[in-house]
Amino acid sequence: MDIQSNGIRIRVSEKGHGKRALVFLHYWGGSSRTWQFVMEELSDTYRTVATDHRGWGHSDAPEDGYTIADLADDAQGAIEALGLTHYVLVGHSMGGKVAQLLASRRPEGLEGLVLVAPSPPSPMLLPDEQRAVMMSAYESRESVGWVLDHVLTGRPLTPARREQVIADSLRGAPQAKAAWPNVAMREDITADVAAIDVPVLVIAGERDQVDRVETLQAELLPRIAHARLEVLPGIGHLSPLEAPSAVAAAIRQFVGELAWGSRTPEQVPAAFDTAFNAGDVDAVTALFSENATMRMTNGEVVENSREQLHRQFTELLKVRPRIANKVRRTLVSGDIALVLLDWTLTMSLHDGSRHTETGTATQVMERGGDGTWKLRISNPLGVS
Repeated sequence: MDIQSNGIRIRVSEKGHGKRALVFLHYWGGSSRTWQFVMEELSDTYRTVATDHRGWGHSDAPEDGYTIADLADDAQGAIEALGLTHYVLVGHSMGGKVAQLLASRRPEGLEGLVLVAPSPPSPMLLPDEQRAVMMSAYESRESVGWVLDHVLTGRPLTPARREQVIADSLRGAPQAKAAWPNVAMREDITADVAAIDVPVLVIAGERDQVDRVETLQAELLPRIAHARLEVLPGIGHLSPLEAPSAVAAAIRQFVGELAWGSRTPEQVPAAFDTAFNAGDVDAVTALFSENATMRMTNGEVVENSREQLHRQFTELLKVRPRIANKVRRTLVSGDIALVLLDWTLTMSLHDGSRHTETGTATQVMERGGDGTWKLRISNPLGVS
């Protein structure tokens, strides 16, 4: 599908449906096809959208306009043209730098940012001879093959994926090939990324020779608040093609946590109701901090164990109960909140009758580094 964005034609690939969309931006030398295997694993739950950057794939290739800001404008225009109101940006390498700049603008509807082997926001300053090597990297099948084998991958691609990379790399317009090493990778957006205010996941390949783990730890993670790092063992720079299942699993877990992330203490009980009544045990337990304590309604206390909490809620949700929480009062001091709420729990018994329990709970919540609130202590029997 082609759409108009920022005055040019942009090619868009889509799979799946869902309230939340995942928007994928590819690396220098790739195309929207770079993401196809990751998208296939996520499109059962989410609307997945991938674009061809200008000058790559099947998008228009204007003579100029290849700065990071230009590429971010293209992506933002595509998102607006598609009417996406709840989405997560996923950027790879060059696309990761584009995603950082776009996220720094705090566009409406952005809920999270995933950076896969991203170029850092600081300039990448290379010697002239190394820059010249980059300029010739995508000139022929042989040159692309050499870069694939010696730089881009940590393990061999399948023959079909190898051919895809070669075709995408050769297809790029000359001006797009030249713009990254000569212009965009040298841009400094470190001041911009300080404005990113959504949770951020960084996925790095252990064997990445392009955007190395230590580079990301030094140049990216300290500059973006709320960013956390996940390293894929044995993987190089092309993780969406080397290990799409691992990349998809990391994205799924991250976005799943976002779905129930709460920006105020009062949102936590509402998120709990939604997850509990949907029978989603993973989402319920994700609302608790790692060192949470909960007193169950039968009096049993679970401490410092999400796994035990998961088992308790799994058993409870087998009878398909329904819960309704109503916040009575909230007291907040810094990153700690005390919440008093009334709850009603209704469930079906084996004889078909309905059983209802009520109570007033006390809860202690804490705000994490990503700005979301989670349960630290939950005591449904807080007020007898």
